[in-house]
Amino acid sequence: METTGRESDIQPHTESGYKVLRALVRGWFGVVFSRIRLLRAELLPDSGAAILVISHPASFLDALILVAAFKRQIHCLLSRDLMRGILRGLIARRLGMIPYDPAGLDRQAALRAAGEALENHRVVVVFADQRKGKSGGPLPIATTAATLALQIVLRHSGAYNLPLFPVHICLPIGPARGGEVVLYVDAPVPLGESLAPREGDPAAKVRKLAETVEQNFQANAFRLHDGDIKNLLVDLEEILRTDLAEDWAERPNWKQNTEGFKLSEFVADWVGQLNSLNPGRLVALRHELTRYREERRRWSLQRFEVEGATWLESLPRRFWLWLESLAGFPVALYGLLNHLAAGATLFWGGLLKKDSGRDSRALWGWRALVVLGFYVAQVLLCAHLLGRAAAGYYALTLPVTGAYLWRYGWLVRNRTRLLLLSVALGRSSDKLAQARKRFIEDLNLGRDAYADALGVPH
Repeated sequence: METTGRESDIQPHTESGYKVLRALVRGWFGVVFSRIRLLRAELLPDSGAAILVISHPASFLDALILVAAFKRQIHCLLSRDLMRGILRGLIARRLGMIPYDPAGLDRQAALRAAGEALENHRVVVVFADQRKGKSGGPLPIATTAATLALQIVLRHSGAYNLPLFPVHICLPIGPARGGEVVLYVDAPVPLGESLAPREGDPAAKVRKLAETVEQNFQANAFRLHDGDIKNLLVDLEEILRTDLAEDWAERPNWKQNTEGFKLSEFVADWVGQLNSLNPGRLVALRHELTRYREERRRWSLQRFEVEGATWLESLPRRFWLWLESLAGFPVALYGLLNHLAAGATLFWGGLLKKDSGRDSRALWGWRALVVLGFYVAQVLLCAHLLGRAAAGYYALTLPVTGAYLWRYGWLVRNRTRLLLLSVALGRSSDKLAQARKRFIEDLNLGRDAYADALGVPH
């Protein structure tokens, strides 16, 4: 009874409000992503049955992207786990999605429902999946789509013309999210060569068709070049080696080093599969690695600067520099306020630019003349407002605070900055280590999911 109940809720009825809900989905994606582009959309006929095989692991977000991208109503074959929740379930039903349990009894019922949708000249979407066969080995990732196509062929003779279109998705992931989503419709895969003649082992026919589609996936329009993959594997090996080296360095009397460490072939195979199924994930990995290496490069340069400043080793000198940096700030601020108008005039007049073609003595003469002119104007203004005595004291402070402003600028650039770097280096090192750990954890999660799909212990 439970199976019958489940079968009843997977009938892909066409909802009258499909276009309205699709418009809302497109509007929502207009906020999340800059644009959804569908390349070679003209290959999909305006009417008639068709199967779209997505070279991408299934997700509810992917299903919504496909709904938004294609003008025709589509019926996505999607795992029940991806439709959990009241809102998701409601959206899935209204959009005609076909839920199923990949390892449950309703898998065949879902395939029958998808077959009925094709018989009614509709479009069914099947995602790439990795499942284990009866022998325990992995099945081709397009096995579900091939099984569905074979069922249609067996039901209706002469159904070899049923078009099966591989579709590739480039979906921004992680920090790249918010960019453009691109879908590419590939040429239809001929069913006749794989499923004809009608005689023969159905399982062998399914596997042959699935392998044909998988060969198409290997030529994913968005896959990275082999050179980029090699560089990515080298960077992955480097970050894993760095993590091991720092972990072993914290262990007392640990003598093993990472000199002979090599990236496992299993991880390389997983990266190769991602390049066919989900190149956006590799782009995200590449982005994270690049950001980590850039942060580590900046940290290394800062550490080099700090280690090169031998004066930091003197505790009294560091104390004095900290004291001057703090106590001298009000004096420097007072000097800045006094010379703000003069500085702005020098800047707007181009007298602060270094020009090798100009006479340096004349340039410094003009600078001095401008500053002295503002000194006179400011002293006269002070005398008018506060009296001659106050103006006299104020006049004495102008050159003194101006000279100290120059000194304080040098102090901040060459001493205070290094003092702050010496304090922040330890915290920056901890942040780098945490970022590296998070990256490796995400990497291990993806690797373990791939191992689970293949039935490989980890």
